[in-house]
Amino acid sequence: MSFRKRLIVFFLVLLVAGALDALFAPFVVARGVRLWIWWTAKQQGLSAEIERIDAPFLRAVTIRNLSVGPGKGAGGDNSFAAASVVVDLNLRGWILGEHASLLRSARVDGLSGNIRILRTTRIAEQDWHAWAQLLPDNFEINDLNLDVTTATAAVRLRGVLVTASAIESGRFYARQILVISPLLRQTFANLRGATSWESARLTIAGIPLARGLDLEALTIDLSRLQKRRLGIDLHLDTYGGTLRASFQGRAREKFSIDLAGSASNISLAQISNAVGFLEPINGSVRASKFTFRGDPSEFLDATGSIWMEATDFAWRARRANSVMIGATYYNRRLEVDQLYVRQRENELTVNGELLWPKELKSWAQLPFRGQLNATIPDLNGFAQLFGATTGDFSGALAAEGELDLVAPEASGRLAWHGQGVKFRGVALDSLGASLRLRGREATLENLEARRAEDFLWAQGTVELTAGHRFSGRLTGAINDLGAYAPLLPAAWRWEKIGGGATFDWRGDGTLAAHSGTVQLFAHGLQLPVAPLRMPLDVTLVGSYSPQDVFFRTFKLASDRFSLGGFLMLGSNFVELQAFELSLDGARQMGGTLFLPFSFERWRTSRSLLVALDEEQKFDVDLAFDHLDLGQLAGALGEKSIVTGILDGKLAAFGLLRALQVTTTFRLEGLGREPTNSSIDFHARLADNRIEADATAFFGISNPVALRASLPVRLEKKQLQAGTAFDRAKPFSLALDCPALFLETLPNEWRAGAERGLVTGTIAWAGTLQAPTISGEASLLDARFLPSPPWPEVNKLRAQVRFLNTEALIDSLHFEVDSIPIQLRGRLTTSPPVFGLTLTPEKGAIELASLLDSTADLSSIRVLGEGRSDRQPHLQLAFARGTLWPPFVSSLTITTEEPGHLLSFQTTYFFRPRALDASPLLLRSVPAAQEAGFELEETERELAPRAETSP
Repeated sequence: MSFRKRLIVFFLVLLVAGALDALFAPFVVARGVRLWIWWTAKQQGLSAEIERIDAPFLRAVTIRNLSVGPGKGAGGDNSFAAASVVVDLNLRGWILGEHASLLRSARVDGLSGNIRILRTTRIAEQDWHAWAQLLPDNFEINDLNLDVTTATAAVRLRGVLVTASAIESGRFYARQILVISPLLRQTFANLRGATSWESARLTIAGIPLARGLDLEALTIDLSRLQKRRLGIDLHLDTYGGTLRASFQGRAREKFSIDLAGSASNISLAQISNAVGFLEPINGSVRASKFTFRGDPSEFLDATGSIWMEATDFAWRARRANSVMIGATYYNRRLEVDQLYVRQRENELTVNGELLWPKELKSWAQLPFRGQLNATIPDLNGFAQLFGATTGDFSGALAAEGELDLVAPEASGRLAWHGQGVKFRGVALDSLGASLRLRGREATLENLEARRAEDFLWAQGTVELTAGHRFSGRLTGAINDLGAYAPLLPAAWRWEKIGGGATFDWRGDGTLAAHSGTVQLFAHGLQLPVAPLRMPLDVTLVGSYSPQDVFFRTFKLASDRFSLGGFLMLGSNFVELQAFELSLDGARQMGGTLFLPFSFERWRTSRSLLVALDEEQKFDVDLAFDHLDLGQLAGALGEKSIVTGILDGKLAAFGLLRALQVTTTFRLEGLGREPTNSSIDFHARLADNRIEADATAFFGISNPVALRASLPVRLEKKQLQAGTAFDRAKPFSLALDCPALFLETLPNEWRAGAERGLVTGTIAWAGTLQAPTISGEASLLDARFLPSPPWPEVNKLRAQVRFLNTEALIDSLHFEVDSIPIQLRGRLTTSPPVFGLTLTPEKGAIELASLLDSTADLSSIRVLGEGRSDRQPHLQLAFARGTLWPPFVSSLTITTEEPGHLLSFQTTYFFRPRALDASPLLLRSVPAAQEAGFELEETERELAPRAETSP
């Protein structure tokens, strides 16, 4: 073939190839861009969705409705969406060039996003090379709406426009930028500035943020993203002053930053007002420099420095005329060249250095050296500077000294002295102490505080070496504890507090093993905790060791009450030996107690279950000899739940899971007013079962007998879960009440009952998770006077049958406001809640007033007898509440309109003491006026069983 023919064939091949390229390029490019976006997003832990990609031949690629969100299982909450993205691809340069950018230009319209940074992000694992290749030569972002949220702050951008070009300046516009933090809340609106985009460095400049506050330049350096570096430079003009900061971030194995900045002649008042601090700050920063270098997550291994001079500082109640600080931190060493604070006549000067070891076992191990000099004639103002409440302190304080714990042999001395010092109104006549370091020993010399005849004095030594062996003494006397009430817990300050005390403590040893003696003698001690509400004399004399605390003298006494014995507090037990309790000079209780409880765990947790030790045995032997419970409560100033004369014995032994208990009690003269009543109680716990038998005598009533057999699981985890009773094993409970006259009960037991006769027998059986009940009971001629606003109930009689899991009320007749009411119903319980269903038995009950369904009830009243054709009639009433404490919480009423078949249901809630609560007004309609209401006997008996249970 000749050269001419070959040349023709070659041009034909090129022509065909160009035609094929023009034909298939749009499809290939579109599919390639979609695949590349999907793959890149997946590499970053994201997912991407695209509606459509248009890729015309030799023209820019348009991506319609691009959305990016967290990938499956990524656990993030970052998302972005763009209405359209137009990019001019540089495929040839990207494929053939080593550092060429993939994009010549990019335009994004309608971009919105949400970034949540609520935990540490793994910045070092990002693909920085891929981000660097996406930097275009020119770009434009229209209508950017972005929300950035961190754990402590939030930033919102609305209507942002950014254009940037490598050959000309661009524009920046933001309709709104909102910044919210605990100390800052500010909105910047209609911000305008210019941009410059050169060598992958974006500069935004010339933006007036507020009057007197201008953003001169903000430069974001993206030129070294491939080397995993990011730079930010900031320059602010602030009311005649300047603030400059430079930030360099490096993502290697760990993310680290280099931060350096300076500020001069900055008015804190003006800048806090312009920026929007929630609480204004006054003063000015004359000059400041600061640096930081390292990983923020490993702050103690970083380096940094600060030098600042501030004048006329004021924030809240904090005031200072001058504050100067110069400090450097490097190699886990903090060097304070100077910390100077001047506040009117108050002056504080501190300098020194502090070493921070790799492993810090105790704050006492921090080696430091430094000097302190303080002259504080106005202690109140100086305390406010460090956050104290205004008026808490007053007086003058002076301190000076130098300490050195860095050298092999510690040395130094620190002394302070106060004059007229007052804290929360408690004035001290004198206050002073000194601390001396010598070699490996620190000595507290004569710590002393005096107020009139009260004093506190202490001295001691402690070794600075491992173990920290110490010896010391603390002694003092308080004539009137009430004078120190402002220093006690806030809940006690308004309670009755009084009495005086002297105390003395001596101890020595190490922090791990120490021993000593303690003495406390208190007279007329009165605190708002049981049993110290009434004035008592307290005597504690004992010693302690690492194993236990033993009080050989333990006594609480008053003119009527005395409790004493030998008290021992061990690491996991409390023991009270040979103790006696006397009332009005008569011995009424005695014995021994060994309880496997840790007093220390109870003190810190306030939970007896947490303090319980399952591996220690109980050992209890108590005897009660005519103990008057009401007299005991009165002597201690407490309210008595149960009153009467108690005789009996209690013995318990063994581990909790195999505890054996036997007890016999007799309680006579029940009630605050002496009555001819008594209760005999016998119980035994063995093999995880309680067998109990009780007989109660109330005046002329026949004895009431109770017999019970209950399975229990006495393990700590069961007690904590509230499942001490074994619900899967059988139990039995029987109550026999031949004839009980309610008026013979103690007054506080009657629950408003004035008279009446109760008879019946009730038995429970089965298991606690599926109990059954049988028996019957009757109530005759009862009268109740409940507390207002509930009405008086007279001539109450009821017949109740207990069947399986419910109680059927065959008849319930009573009078309210002299109006007879006849009901029947059903009672179901799931302790501690109950449900009571009631329906009229004879006649009808008319709702005399209709309340709004949102109304609360205070009571139920009956107006009288009568009939109105327009008022609805009661079909069914369903009351819910609790058995203990007894309370009706809600009432659901089903009514019917006269002459209609439709029913209506309304639920009311009881709030008897609420000012806006109303009574529910009813009217009784006699049976003679309600034709057809009377039911047949069989229908009347079956009707309650067809009702809905609670």
